[in-house]
Amino acid sequence: MVTWKKQPLDDYDSVWEAFTRRFQFKPSTTQWPGFAEPADSRTYAIGHVYGDPDRYAHLTLDLCTKLVRALRRCIPVGDYVDVLDWQHESFRFWPHEPFEFAAEDDWPIPVLPNGDYYIFVARDLELGVLGHPWEQTICTFGSPLLKAFSQDPPELFDRAIRVGGRTV
Repeated sequence: MVTWKKQPLDDYDSVWEAFTRRFQFKPSTTQWPGFAEPADSRTYAIGHVYGDPDRYAHLTLDLCTKLVRALRRCIPVGDYVDVLDWQHESFRFWPHEPFEFAAEDDWPIPVLPNGDYYIFVARDLELGVLGHPWEQTICTFGSPLLKAFSQDPPELFDRAIRVGGRTV
């Protein structure tokens, strides 16, 4: 089995349509957050990751590692998550399959938003992460994923700015 596979073109539109409808996704460089954050969500400020290349490398590798661990706790073996890159090719990711990575560049779509929205979402849309490039945030949602991250939090998630879509 492969870990990453390009999302079939005939699924691309249907996955984006379902995500857009469910989360009222309205991409914007000025109107934030640009989607309806679920009641079971936490949104973290991530702007402090930028600037120092060593800190960036360390925090992104930690984030990637802990996302894989969290998804393995939440996604059934053999199942995948859709990985969406706004306005670009998207992928499917099987988190239980072997996946060796040493840096962000080893991911076809990174977790950390660096110019586009990056979304990792379960097929049923019940859990996932959405990276917002202009607000410089990552929203995590879905009770199982929130629980998994609380047990093994990424170092980058040190400042929640919203819980359930409400400012904290």
